[in-house]
Order: sequence, then C-alpha cells, then structure tokens
Amino acid sequence: MVQKYPNIDLSYHPQTYWPVSLTQEQLISRIKGDARQKIARRILQTEGFPGLDEFLAREELSIKEREIWGRIHPNFLGGEFLPAMLDGEVEIVRIGLESTTNDQISVRACKKDKIISYRVVGEYEEEMSYELPFDHSEMPLTLGELVQLMDGTNLPDDIFSGGLVVANWECGFEGNSDVEEAIGFVTIKSNFYSQLNEYYETFSETWKEEHKFDDDDDDE
Repeated sequence: MVQKYPNIDLSYHPQTYWPVSLTQEQLISRIKGDARQKIARRILQTEGFPGLDEFLAREELSIKEREIWGRIHPNFLGGEFLPAMLDGEVEIVRIGLESTTNDQISVRACKKDKIISYRVVGEYEEEMSYELPFDHSEMPLTLGELVQLMDGTNLPDDIFSGGLVVANWECGFEGNSDVEEAIGFVTIKSNFYSQLNEYYETFSETWKEEHKFDDDDDDE
C-alpha cells in the first residue's frame, strides 16, 4: 500500500521518459556501471565533456574490459552485468545494494506505438526473473504508481517480500539486525522522479519503528 505524506506529491508524473534533449544525469544513466557513472559525474562537474574519456562514457564494457576493471576492486563491477538496453529503452530508477560487488537493479521503460512497457532487471538475469504487478501503461507513471510497481515487484521463491526496496531492507536486517545499516544497504536514484528517494526515506521511519523491538532485543 502506498503511503501518503503531506510533502510528497504522489500524483506527479514526468511528461515523457524520452525528452528531446537529455539532461546530464539522464545521459550518465546510460552507462551501465555504477562506479563509471560516479567517476563520469565527477569529471563532468569539474572538467565538462572534454575531460570524459571513451572508456568511462561507454554504455557497456566488453568482457575483457570488464575483467580488467573488476581487478581494481570487485565493487567496480556493480551494474556492469546488467542486460543491455533494448532499442529505445530508458532507465527510470536505479537501485544499488551495498554488497561486495555493488549489485544493481534497474527499472526500465520502453515505448512501442502508444504503450509504455516496463521491466525490472538485475545482474543475474539467467538465475533471477522479476515478477511485476503490472508491466505497461499509456502514460508515464505517477510517483504513486511507480511506488506500487516497485513495492509489488518480487523474485519468485525469494524468502524476503515487500518489493525492490523493502525486501532488501529485510535482507540487510536479517544479516546484521541493525535497522540503520539495513536501510543504508539500499540506495535509490531516479532522474525522472525527484521525490522518489524522499518517499522511501520517509517510509523508512515507519519500517524502523516496526523493527525497533527486534533491534533492541539483539542489543541486550
């Protein structure tokens, strides 16, 4: 169930996921690797496009390049194993997990004729296939509808439920029984919904209260 908060406009929706001119952040989101995105962002902020080399700006790496890149640190591989974008597909949400290899989850939209279709992909597509509560719309989703999509998407047979965010909070809490660390295990970013992260930050306060008793028991 989508929670309502006075400062969050759940009815907001972008006019399109395919603007004529992409913002800098929307261009960066085309880069699959999370580490390369962050480095590219810093370079663009300080040096602009002339400072950005082809390796960092490339949407995806070759197998050999990915192997070399991962040798620097396993964390650098986050996002590099995501499936390639389909023709005309855009990422509308990126969820990062503070795992050893910085695993990423991508919520994507693709338009055909007048219908927008959605899919959620992770980095282990051969092993896992996400099930969505709905997978198409005629217009870009409102923030409330996006939350419904995210909270209703799960992996079959996963022991944790609650969608893309809460299930991973639960997973983090199961691992260390610390609510703050569990919430910090998940990062959320969207270049189309400026209040999405704020929504989950606000909702996390309710989630923390629900787990506070369990957290206190483990501290004794």
